[in-house]
Amino acid sequence: MASKIVFGKWESISLLAVLMSTQIFLGFPRLMVETAGTGAWLLVIYAAVLAMLLFAVIAKLYSPFEGKDIIDIGGLAGGNAGRIITGSIFLLYLIFIVSVSLREYAENMKIIYLNVTPISFVEMFFLAGMIAGAFMGIESIVRLGAILAPVIAVGFFMITFGIYPYYDFSKIFPVLGSGVNNIFLRGFSKVSVFSAISVLFLIAPFLKTNKNFRTTGYASIGISAVMLTWSSLMNILAFDYPAALERLMPVFQMARLVNLGRFFQRVESLFMIAWTVSGFLYLSAVFFFIAYVFRKTFKLEYYRPVIFPFATLVFTISLMPPNVIAATRLEIDYFRNYVWIISFVLPIVVLLIARARIKVLKTGGAENA
Repeated sequence: MASKIVFGKWESISLLAVLMSTQIFLGFPRLMVETAGTGAWLLVIYAAVLAMLLFAVIAKLYSPFEGKDIIDIGGLAGGNAGRIITGSIFLLYLIFIVSVSLREYAENMKIIYLNVTPISFVEMFFLAGMIAGAFMGIESIVRLGAILAPVIAVGFFMITFGIYPYYDFSKIFPVLGSGVNNIFLRGFSKVSVFSAISVLFLIAPFLKTNKNFRTTGYASIGISAVMLTWSSLMNILAFDYPAALERLMPVFQMARLVNLGRFFQRVESLFMIAWTVSGFLYLSAVFFFIAYVFRKTFKLEYYRPVIFPFATLVFTISLMPPNVIAATRLEIDYFRNYVWIISFVLPIVVLLIARARIKVLKTGGAENA
């Protein structure tokens, strides 16, 4: 499959930028305020710089493995055991995040429009889209992302520019918010907000060249950093601290404030378009990679037969938290604090082991010759 399908840089950048930025429409701006206070926007910039530096290390280590994904490299590092261990870790990570995200999207939809609808029914609405996206395959998801990414970006920026009458730049002070310690020491783990970069390590065979790999990584982190920083800054300017902590969906609350004359009201409908489109794209893409990683890890010929079993598993896990607060805390306390280990540290370790093994094999071959 990888040899027949090739992505352009725009398609791959669009997909990764959407995967990283879609958290804007959930509780991301509030999470940053919770950690850094009025310095939330500065925390995002710091996390973006860390993500760039870590990706630079990974891109350098990736140079001998052009056209291979992280599971292939895991196989080079440790044979079948290395491939299975690497793939299984990524598989568990993807199942966890898509299950929690499915619950969050469904709960938010229920809060906004479907107050009396059972959460399981709302989730099935999203699950159907995920299954359809997985059946269509990665090429359809990526091409669709390239078309929809500008729509999502335009909708987001229209909302944030539309509430300019509510901006008060005095709310940005103190600039360092809750302090240097929270931003630059405790804030290190917030590099996890760019954890979707791990998808790049799975689509590397579709990009063909290392140049495309590097360009996609740097560009997607940069674009996402702009949108994430902007959302955090606008949240502070519109809702002063600590009131910003009380907004479950800050961007939706911003959309409700937009009122630009008689004919430009009720802009939350614009939010719903951007939110729904980004949500379906995110959930479909991550769910596809669950099936893809499983197929690749265990060397199956096809991935489609496992779609429905994994859909059932994701649906079941997503219903385990008793409420949206429990699901959100699960993401904040575990995913956002530790997933950077899988997204950045694991690839570095696997790449180092693979390079060392290749060097040993070459040295042994040269001595035998």
